[in-house]
Amino acid sequence: MMKAIILTVLILMGHNSWAQIREFQTTRIMSTAGTGVASILSTEAAILNPAASAFFEESSFSYQSYRTTLQQKAELRDTTPEPFSSNNRSQGLFLSDNSGPIKGGTAYITQEENDFERQRMVLHGAAPMSQTTAVGVTYSYIQDRRPPTFKKRNKTHHQTSIGITHILDQDTVLAVLILDPTRTTPGEERAWAGFQYTLADRFTLLGDVGARYTRDVSQYYIWRAAVQMNIFSDFFVRFGQFYDNVQKFKGTGWGMGWIGPRFGVEFAQKYSEQFKSGYYVYQGERILDSSLSAVIKF
Repeated sequence: MMKAIILTVLILMGHNSWAQIREFQTTRIMSTAGTGVASILSTEAAILNPAASAFFEESSFSYQSYRTTLQQKAELRDTTPEPFSSNNRSQGLFLSDNSGPIKGGTAYITQEENDFERQRMVLHGAAPMSQTTAVGVTYSYIQDRRPPTFKKRNKTHHQTSIGITHILDQDTVLAVLILDPTRTTPGEERAWAGFQYTLADRFTLLGDVGARYTRDVSQYYIWRAAVQMNIFSDFFVRFGQFYDNVQKFKGTGWGMGWIGPRFGVEFAQKYSEQFKSGYYVYQGERILDSSLSAVIKF
């Protein structure tokens, strides 16, 4: 009983200190466990590195959706007032317009997870600095609704991010990303550096390192790594792993996708485990995100 009381207090303290919902990830990003700061992606440019848009000519429309469930539930959930909501769904509509000199797009994202709710409207644009280097900027209008344990349940944020992508050669891409440099969304400021390396046109290695730069980066750091295999010309399989010492989560992701000339579908799953008390997930429990998406290119 005493253990249950202590863990309940820790969970509630975590609610009062945690001011943000988990980051939204597309199916493609979820398959690599979040890795992809240096990936040249059109849809994901809206929520990852906006500079990637500068390297596209075609436009696209995409629908992303995933559900979140809790696995390996702790026995303490039968004795403590800390349930995990069964209505956990996130969706996103992404429109990329890369027809003009300034490439970019817009997105509308909704998230519901364990009584946290977020609506996000995104605008992003990118322009080349040279034939191999581009810079991009993202603006997000965010509305948060938090659980009753918070004194102030509704908050509005105006978040920005700045990214730079550099194509070193035909196989190697490097990138940096600064998320929320004006620090308008407490706890979400990040600095990222990433690479992408393609081997023999079939295997792609990806890696990201990041940190909450307003804190001690030796304590508040993140790393992500992934591999993509091109089995056929248009069929992909991906695996990834991440370790987040900021939100105290670690886990893996996997996924597959078929991307044709005008249409594509993808499926992915990501598993996350908390390795320190203080959030709404007990140690030993596992969060499963299952995602499905479709894209139309025009």
